[in-house]
Amino acid sequence: MDLALRVSHYIDPAFRLHRDVTVLVQDGLVAQVIPSVGTVLRSLAPAALDLGRALCLPGFVNAHAHLDLSHLWRQVPRGLAFHEWVPAVVAARTLPATMIEGGIEDACRMLVAGGTTAVLDVSVGGNSAAALSRHGLRGTVALEVLGFDPAGADAAMQRADEVIRARFELDRERLGADAGNADAPAAPGGVGFGYSPHAPYSTSADLFRHAFGRACGEGRVCTTHAAETPEETRFLQDGTGPLRELLQRFGVKLDGFHGFGAGALELLLGDWLAPWLAEANPHLVLVHCNYPGPAGLELLARTRPSVCYCPRSHAWFDHQPWPAQAMLEAGVNLVLGTDSLASNEGLDPLGELRVAATAHPAVPLETWFRAATVNGRTALGIAPEAADLTAWVLPVGCEPTTTAEALDMLLREGPPLLAGVSQGAVIARSV
Repeated sequence: MDLALRVSHYIDPAFRLHRDVTVLVQDGLVAQVIPSVGTVLRSLAPAALDLGRALCLPGFVNAHAHLDLSHLWRQVPRGLAFHEWVPAVVAARTLPATMIEGGIEDACRMLVAGGTTAVLDVSVGGNSAAALSRHGLRGTVALEVLGFDPAGADAAMQRADEVIRARFELDRERLGADAGNADAPAAPGGVGFGYSPHAPYSTSADLFRHAFGRACGEGRVCTTHAAETPEETRFLQDGTGPLRELLQRFGVKLDGFHGFGAGALELLLGDWLAPWLAEANPHLVLVHCNYPGPAGLELLARTRPSVCYCPRSHAWFDHQPWPAQAMLEAGVNLVLGTDSLASNEGLDPLGELRVAATAHPAVPLETWFRAATVNGRTALGIAPEAADLTAWVLPVGCEPTTTAEALDMLLREGPPLLAGVSQGAVIARSV
């Protein structure tokens, strides 16, 4: 065994509560959970942590982040409409690289401190890959591609290929598995790549098909923003509204475009991506889906992708209540994300869970915790038994006897993090 963690309370990936156990880790997986009574930790593994009164559970998965916007933390005012907010974000990408990289480093520290063990990050240039690896986080860096003109689809994918060669594959292919340097690490430990066509209002059908078809062929994650705002639906339906004006400001040529006559989910799931869709598509992560519409919900039920709810970002833009019950009835793989620090106060999963639980009191708390942990593993292709764990201080006098009581305590008390484990290695500890 590589690692042994002794805790008073352990919630396993099936969300069963175990009392007074030692969790044994080998080769990055939870190999065994045994009673702690009479157990000598050092005899079980070379690395051992006796955490005493602690609640241990699967680590949190942030299924939607934009870490390369982290330098905008508390810099963008609330109250902006979406089409007013976008130009500020676009302008922020032109700031000095050192500022952007510093923001990514700070964000990784925030992720680790909040109990996150895996991240799906949408990135233009793959900048976060090395930082995620340095901080011990497991990650998928989804390379963003966009362009409304179908003629630019090949060039957009070629730019993504340049990032892949520079940050993930070039040196490894030429020089071997150990090749690489600080600027372009070869296959950074625990971090892979996927694809992210930006959104149906900014990305052509051809580019979506290029990116999603490649993701399917390579067995990778593909993620996109969809049905985020009423303005998006209006633009896709008839080609009018604030998004048309915004795209024209960015130089997008829309002469002759009068909409597709359909919403985002109808376009994506009913047309553009349909040839690659199976009965369930957890590695297709649709972000937001704030305004799915009846036809969209029907397609979600038919294709069952992952759908990512970002509670605090949702509240930031003052959207209508998120359709949680409809999503659960559709049978999607529900996951949680933070979005970027340009529209959020933090990256801590407990903060997202509190907002979700408060906004949707009829949804069982366990449902939200599953969305933030094991469902995220399903979306990212992480093994259910992966040794991605967090352990939290159990307050004196608190003796939960059920999973529900333990989760309620964690959300209500927000106790300190004792330890974080990702891929079987300790990435945070306070004892």
